[in-house]
Parts: sequence; C-alpha cells; structure tokens
Amino acid sequence: MKSEIKQLGKSQLAISVELTWQELTPYLIKATEKVSKEAKIAGFRPGKAPYDIVKQKFGEMSILNEAVDDIISKTYYEVLKEKEIMTIGQPEIKVEKMAPENEFSYTATVSVLPKVKIGDISTLTIQKKKVEIKKDQVDRVVEDIRKMRAKQTLAERVCKAGDVCEVDFDIFMDKVPLENGQYKKFPVNLGEKKFIPGFEEQIIGMKAGDEKEFELKFPDDYFEKRLAGKQCEFKVKCLAVYDVEVPELNDEFAKQISNEQFKTVAELRENIEKNILQEEQMKEDQRIEIEMLEKIVDISEFEELPEVLLHNESHRMVHELEDSVARQGLAFEDYLKSIKKTHDDLEKDFAPQAEKRVKTSIIAREIYQEQKIEVTEDEVNLEVEEMMKSYPGNDEARKQLEAETYKDYLRNVIGNRKVIEYLKKKIVKE
Repeated sequence: MKSEIKQLGKSQLAISVELTWQELTPYLIKATEKVSKEAKIAGFRPGKAPYDIVKQKFGEMSILNEAVDDIISKTYYEVLKEKEIMTIGQPEIKVEKMAPENEFSYTATVSVLPKVKIGDISTLTIQKKKVEIKKDQVDRVVEDIRKMRAKQTLAERVCKAGDVCEVDFDIFMDKVPLENGQYKKFPVNLGEKKFIPGFEEQIIGMKAGDEKEFELKFPDDYFEKRLAGKQCEFKVKCLAVYDVEVPELNDEFAKQISNEQFKTVAELRENIEKNILQEEQMKEDQRIEIEMLEKIVDISEFEELPEVLLHNESHRMVHELEDSVARQGLAFEDYLKSIKKTHDDLEKDFAPQAEKRVKTSIIAREIYQEQKIEVTEDEVNLEVEEMMKSYPGNDEARKQLEAETYKDYLRNVIGNRKVIEYLKKKIVKE
C-alpha cells in the first residue's frame, strides 16, 4: 500500500492511498462471502460460494463495489495511525481509480488539529484576589430565606409596599400589542423593584378589580434588545392583594429551616457565610482560569483554524444556550422569536467566542503533550467512585460510569484539570 500526504492549507490534508490488485484480495474474498450470503447460488450454502463462481454470476466489478467501503475504512485509519495524524470530523472521500485487475486508489480530504506555537508563559502574571465576605451579603441571603418562608394572606384592601399584588397586564408599543407581551396572574412583590423602574409605583394603591393604563420607558440596558430604551404603554388589572407576613428571625426559625442542624441564628449565619465564601472563591478561580487562558492565546501563534472546528464549537454553544433556556422553563423557539434571531444568527454571534474556546482547547492539548502529563487508570476509577456516592447501590449508574466512552471523557476532564493546575503554578501569584 502506498500513501502520500499533501498539505492543503487551512489545517486540511489530502491523503492519497493506492493499493495493488493483489493487496485487495482479502477484501474481495470478504465481499464475496457477503454477496453469496445475500444472493442464493445453486449448489452452495449461503456465504460459501467460491470467488470464481460469484465472479462468473455477478461480475468482478460487483464484488469490488461491495468491498470498496471496507477497503477505504480500514486503509484510511491504518494511514492515520502510521503517520500519527489527529483528524477532525469525517473525511471527504474521492475514489480516483477502481477497475478489475487494476490498482485501486482514493483521496481523503480531512481537517486536522492546527499546530500552535505557545508563547513564553513565564512573562505572564495574574494576581489572585483575596475573597472577603461582607455582613450585608449574609444579610441578603438571610432575608431571602425569610421571604421564602413568608405567609401570604388575601387582603381586602389597596396594596402597599411589602405586599404581593397579582396582576394581568399587556404591553403595547405605538398602540400595537407586543408579541409575547401578555402576562396573566403575574405576582409583583412590591418593594423589591424586580421589574422596570416605575412599574411598582404605578401598582401601589390598586385593589382587586381595579384597572389602570400608564406609560413607562424601558431602561437603555434592558436585556431584551427590542425593548431597550423604548417607551411603551401598559394596561394592568389587579386580581388580588396579599398581605405578606415574614417570620421572625430567631433561634427557633434557625432550627426549623435547618431541621435542627443549627441551634441558633449565629450558627445559621456562620453556615451561610461559609457557603458564600466557597461560591465566591469558585468565581475567583473561574475568573483566573479564563484570564489565564486568554492571555496565553494572545501570546501564541496558531495555524489557520479549520472551519469545521469553529462551526462545531459555535453549534455546541447554541445547544448550551438552548439547555439554559429550557432550565428556565422557556421554549427555545419562543426565546428566538423574542430576540428576533435564528439558530444561524446565534452561531454567527458566537463565532468570536467559539474561536477563543477552540484556541484554548488546542493550547491545553499542546501543553498536556509537551509536559508529558498523564492520567492514570487509578485516577479515573477514583473519579468514578466519587460520582457513585450520588448513586449508592445503582448498578445501572455504575455500568454507565464505567463504560469506556465515559472513561475517555473523564480522562479528558482530569487531563484538562491537570493542565490548569500546571499553568496556575506558573502564572498565578497569591
């Protein structure tokens, strides 16, 4: 078998493969068995007719056509292994020569991981920020817990600050109803100012059955771009007013919400502070990782990235957004309508970030190889056992976690974790 590799640019290769007719013999015999299994040949059991008989009945070209997929599949991967080529996606195959008693040749065009020249990371420094928790952060969490345990009682009066007012309302722009701008039984927590400025002030003083119309301007930085900075009309009907009774903050409250885990308010606050600290430290670690990788990308030189790699990453980011929207209980198609974009629009919007993610992934892989970082089987098994603590006695979960495909995923996760730890030691200053 002869093979030749040709660089095409944009991290693409053309892999040309040629086999002699003699080298095709094992594939032709295997194809003969398959043809004689699928078609009855008088005097022979299925799959047992000899090559010459099958050739006489169906023609040598038919046997070759049956063998071609197997020939290409096996020889293509043999070349990749021999030449140590790391490909991306599926190859585009073009058969160049295929005829009985002649050489067989084909060309596979495929994208490969682009090469990278990593810059001098010794020139990089990132200062780790000290995480400190302030009293008001704990206060806010405590108040949120109290509000979640609050008792609501229907009140036959006008609403005031501190109440919950249930309303129906419609939004109009230039007298035209907004698409998805109709809300039914919408609870407004008066005093929390979670909607646009001025809305709660207009609601205060209404009672069940009251209707009201007013205009408000959406903030310039409103998350929904179609409404940002726009003047809109609101039609509101008050359905009900609820008096909110927040439980007193005392030791009994601390015991109730923690199932006796905490005996005092002080213990409750201490636990909340600990949880906030862990969360803030995690955020700081994430900030450091992102900044660190982005700085390495900036000082490194990359070959041109293949389109398939960029497209796949943008596509993955769209699916991540889709999952996030679904977790909020929203239909993704409705979300797209609200922002007036399509799947393709989102992929284009994500393109710059997708390029950064691809480059950081390439750098992580290069460092992993350069530093000869290894992931042992014991480390993978330990990870599996840690995860099994969430599924005690679940044989099906263990079967999935111990599947080789999932272990490959864990090897990649652990490997990336080790790369990050290596870089932090080199770049991050306490």
